[in-house]
Amino acid sequence: MPTERRVTTALAAGALSANLLADSKWLYLPGPHAVQVYAVADAAGVLLELSFGNTIDTQDFELPVRAATVGPFRSDDLAAAGVGVGGDLVSVRLRNSGAAATNIRTLIDLRPL
Repeated sequence: MPTERRVTTALAAGALSANLLADSKWLYLPGPHAVQVYAVADAAGVLLELSFGNTIDTQDFELPVRAATVGPFRSDDLAAAGVGVGGDLVSVRLRNSGAAATNIRTLIDLRPL
């Protein structure tokens, strides 16, 4: 099972991140895959969106807050999950709706079906 670990640092208040998989070989799925995104933030107000192709699977899921450098944990911090088919563009984006910059830690698992 491939895993992508990403740290998005200092996402400014009101900012939208680029696709977290933009520079990954998993940007387009090679076949049907289950995708699970685990994520935590250092401050409240960070929202996550997961989409496959033109279909939004999860929108505006607020991430749990954990102390700096803690998590995400697969047992507690599942933020989004979905299934895509071969050729789907996978997009995982973050938006900081809070009042201050924050750090976000993500773990993305891709499991072939």
